[in-house]
Amino acid sequence: MRPGGSKNATFIPRLAGFVQFLRLQGFSVGTGAALDCARALRENSILDRGSFRSACLITMAKSPEDVTRLGDAFDLYWSTYIDPAEGKTPLAVSAPRSLPQEEIASATETTPMRIGVDGGGVVRVGRYSPDAPSTGHEVTPLGRGRLLAIRSGVRRLRRQMATRPGRREGPARHGAIDFSATARHSLRQGGEWIELRFRRRRKRLAELVVLWDVSGSMRDHETTLFALVHALQRGIRRTRVFAFGTRIEEVTNLLRGRSYAHAAQAISSSLQPMGGGTRIGICLVDFLRRHAQLVNGRTTVVVLSDGWDLGDTAHLSEALRRIHRLSHLLVWVNPHADDPRFEPATAGMQAALPHVDLLLGPADFESRTGFAAERVAARHPNLRSAGWRKAYIAAPR
Repeated sequence: MRPGGSKNATFIPRLAGFVQFLRLQGFSVGTGAALDCARALRENSILDRGSFRSACLITMAKSPEDVTRLGDAFDLYWSTYIDPAEGKTPLAVSAPRSLPQEEIASATETTPMRIGVDGGGVVRVGRYSPDAPSTGHEVTPLGRGRLLAIRSGVRRLRRQMATRPGRREGPARHGAIDFSATARHSLRQGGEWIELRFRRRRKRLAELVVLWDVSGSMRDHETTLFALVHALQRGIRRTRVFAFGTRIEEVTNLLRGRSYAHAAQAISSSLQPMGGGTRIGICLVDFLRRHAQLVNGRTTVVVLSDGWDLGDTAHLSEALRRIHRLSHLLVWVNPHADDPRFEPATAGMQAALPHVDLLLGPADFESRTGFAAERVAARHPNLRSAGWRKAYIAAPR
């Protein structure tokens, strides 16, 4: 902000640009938080930097860890005044790394961040990386028949991954006393209430975290995988979706509440700069650093990737080991797993198999028998079926 300025028409685009800047940095800033910040600033002078900064932190920070990072992002964004009239020349600003120095030094070099304002006063923020060229993600619509089949498969997955109670109740060994069932059972004992019956809510709801690989090697499978991602978010309310290539960012807001066609358009434009290499391990480490609180004993983590990793597989193995320990189930969807000749021979898949509970292909969601243990285990002779439990599909130790 320029000293001596006021709340004129150019401030609103600047504030909108700050919200977009935070989203690019990995913060989950929704429309409601942005509006709350704008309302708070109406009651405070934007010339008071301390009050301005506090209003942003209070309304946009979601956790104690976000406070420090958001404060740094605030200082970075608002440290330089950008005049909309002079916005034709981008202003180079150094940006902090999305990962700690020791994690990313072996993967990528520092990528510059450029901030500029167009003629309409809208702030444009971009990140450039030689590993992720802007080659585009044109998601073409999938046929209605296959789309309905995938949604049906997601409903079957939801029933098997359910960890949260729904509305309906059923018999149980413990819980609230079911007086009606107890009274009916007492008739076998001459009307004596000798043995009580209990009920509790059945597990009907699932909680998912989807990690979607959108790198260049996955481009041929984007149409099918996007239909699967949209069906997961549409069919399971508590679903968070993250897209990754050389970095990871949340795209849940691009899917939630949108039809299949509108979500495809939003994804196509949003994932433009994420079509290059793959750093699965680095991205999963970054996910755990920023969003580990999303993974718990009720959460099923679904990774959609072919396992081609350009980084160090040690990061991938360690991240998946931690996710497997924290989550309810770890599911890996490999687009090549539908091929009868499929062999998980890539370094990424070899590192992932010891920690994966269920290995699937996209076609499994379109088949009524896609989740059958014998079908999944038959894809590779070294995989064995272990029943439906924490180690549903496991590599030999």
